[in-house]
Amino acid sequence: MVVPQQAPDYPWAIYLASSVDHRFRLLAFDFDSARLGADQARSDSDRFAAHLDSLGVHYLRAHSGPAGGQHIWLRLSEGGADSADVRELARVLKQHYATFDRSPLENPGSGVVRPPGAPHRNGGRSVPHLAGVELNQALNRVSRGTTPEVVTWLLARHPHTPPIPRPTAATSATVRATPIRIGDPETNPHLDRPRRLLSAATQELLSTAPGKRADRSAITHSIFLGMACAGHTLSDARTAAASAPGLVRLREDRDNGRDEVARQWGRALQRAASFSYLPDRTLQEPLDEDLDTIERALTVHAARFAQPGGESDERILYALISFARTARTRTLDIDCRRLAQRAGLAASTISRRLRVLAQTGWVTRTSAAAGTRAASWTLNLPPTGWEDPAATQGNPPPLTEPGLTVLAHHTHDLWSPRPGLGAAAARIHWALLGGARTTQQVTSATGYSPVTVEKTLRRFSRLQLIGSRLRGGDRVLRRLHGAAQELGVADVSASRRERHIIDRELFEWWNDELAWRRRKGKKRGLKRHSEVATTLALPIDGPARIKYGRFPTKSSGRADYRTARDIVRSCLAPAEGAVA
Repeated sequence: MVVPQQAPDYPWAIYLASSVDHRFRLLAFDFDSARLGADQARSDSDRFAAHLDSLGVHYLRAHSGPAGGQHIWLRLSEGGADSADVRELARVLKQHYATFDRSPLENPGSGVVRPPGAPHRNGGRSVPHLAGVELNQALNRVSRGTTPEVVTWLLARHPHTPPIPRPTAATSATVRATPIRIGDPETNPHLDRPRRLLSAATQELLSTAPGKRADRSAITHSIFLGMACAGHTLSDARTAAASAPGLVRLREDRDNGRDEVARQWGRALQRAASFSYLPDRTLQEPLDEDLDTIERALTVHAARFAQPGGESDERILYALISFARTARTRTLDIDCRRLAQRAGLAASTISRRLRVLAQTGWVTRTSAAAGTRAASWTLNLPPTGWEDPAATQGNPPPLTEPGLTVLAHHTHDLWSPRPGLGAAAARIHWALLGGARTTQQVTSATGYSPVTVEKTLRRFSRLQLIGSRLRGGDRVLRRLHGAAQELGVADVSASRRERHIIDRELFEWWNDELAWRRRKGKKRGLKRHSEVATTLALPIDGPARIKYGRFPTKSSGRADYRTARDIVRSCLAPAEGAVA
């Protein structure tokens, strides 16, 4: 690859991993302001930088663009870090930082980030926090590189739950043993299969111009992937790229002297050839058919959730569907806090409403929780009376933009309890996004009384949450965030996430303490002193009792959970001071 003499004057980015061995030589931690705003992005990046400071890791911070996003850069030495380790780190950091964008660290082959100095497509550039002599000193420190073990260190500093395992058989079934043959590879490459019409999802992406903050590269790849799976050719891709609104990114590249159509088509074609896609709904796996049946029932009978606790039940069921699609099974080992995080509810609410859902037949507890093992729950098919009377009428309302799902919408901070608008308002707003226009239509779709709907619509009007300008997922989420800031509830989910992490650490710490107390023989270990945990910044993982010391107790000998919680919180949020 030829490196230009000077940086381009249009937006550009650099790869984080080597194209040869896919090991990461650079780590870029991106805190995006698109959904939760610049203040939250800055707060998250400050907390993450404080962890790096406590580990003695050199880094460079930058303002990513005009909207207030933040980048933190590390250079790795000794051959870089393994892509699987970096992918796990990205997954874990997302549990701790609401604004963290994990995608660049999950894709060693295509993960790119704009470096300091690169222009932003909305104006401005990525600008380092430091300048002059301080910037040169920071660059010199960063250029020396840090050990790839920093990935392990950061995992140890961020308590996390393991990923839900995918069954081996289900995973391997999605990968073709023999890739589909690519026909006419030199002049007009395409999959060797009959040509068919594009799916509705691909047609929608093609005909819709991406939002201002949408990931246009990802949209381009999704379009080309759908075209490749449908047996279309490179010539078809070039024809679409010339005028289709969804492929505006390729026209911008062309205007800047770079024809990316063939390269992007090649990437999509290779992926389509290696993985089996099931565009025909009649060919879906039984699991997907079952989950679609459950989701259709939730949509058709949405009005039945307009009762006390019903909104929480609906969210829990959608969250279980989401977990089941990932785990490829309807039987899930899942704790209340993880389910609460996905559903945007309190853990106590999850525990209470799961029992209600079990009584009504939606779920079945197949095994009880034992020690550190979570309870096992099976998501059942719709109970009697909840079936879809006509499957063709059970399709969910059309999405305002790809990526805006009912769960992503309903779990926004704006719909938290007072001073937020509440769960009922979330369902009414979703009905509006789905096409309801009159009070009667909203009442029919949600099950709420006309008085409740009209009262909620008036609040929406004051907060500018309705109107023709709110079309497109990105615009909707930005407006929801603006309203959440106005009501003072923009950090509810971040606070809930921190609380769940601390609760898990306390549970693990107390279990370690009990195991130590029950051990026979003379007891040896750390003294009971709260400062031990706050002064030791171990860059390795280990038992909670090693990280935090002996569990604090009151003068009566009973466990002091308030002090223990303060110790865990201080370890998870070290002092913030550096700005480099």
